[in-house]
Amino acid sequence: MALMRRRDGGSWKRWIALLDASDSERERINNENEEQKKNVEKVNNNNNAITFKNNKIVIKINNNNNTIPIKNKKIVKKIVKKKRKQEDPEVDGEAVMPERMREEIEGLMGAGMKPPTWVVNKRITASDVRADLSRLFIPSECEWKLEGLLSAEEMRKARVQGKKNSEEVLVVKMVDGNGGVSDLDFKYWTSLNKYVFTKQWTQFVDKYKVKEGWIVEIWCFRDKHSLLCFGINVHP
Repeated sequence: MALMRRRDGGSWKRWIALLDASDSERERINNENEEQKKNVEKVNNNNNAITFKNNKIVIKINNNNNTIPIKNKKIVKKIVKKKRKQEDPEVDGEAVMPERMREEIEGLMGAGMKPPTWVVNKRITASDVRADLSRLFIPSECEWKLEGLLSAEEMRKARVQGKKNSEEVLVVKMVDGNGGVSDLDFKYWTSLNKYVFTKQWTQFVDKYKVKEGWIVEIWCFRDKHSLLCFGINVHP
């Protein structure tokens, strides 16, 4: 039977081990936990974390690579993801909408509509441009922003999984950086807790020769018929 976690966030297995351990062993385990906490704090206080390997953070201090052991893989990945984001100013802050995109969106929206809402800038990953996958993930931290822009019916349709009925697929209009207009399927993959553009995304990648490492900028708006639309711009 799997051991459940205690209410204080600790592991029953570790707690039982502490009960059964001798005084010297208990002291060793407690010292190890304290060392891990200090290592995590040391890395969190350093803005130059560059990667992780074999459960270790590698940071550069005074032009020297220093390896700091942190056993928990989830903590390692979380730290590295946070630091990489801090070191990537191109994805921070609201993007400037290209002029041709802006003109096309204004024509689709008509007068009196709410201006487009900037959603996110994201650096394209290798999987985002794979033809066999044909999808673009929207970072999970944008979920709250998107759900503030979607209707209840749109959220329901986005969450429909594996349906072939075209009426059960949420199709959205997409305006690209050159003002071109096309359709994308917009879904929410519950298995990953992420919104994703699918199907026609591969055609977009091919059209603009999108490469890993490029920046994608995403806006959300509604046309004059109140249909959900997105502005998507990519650049190196």
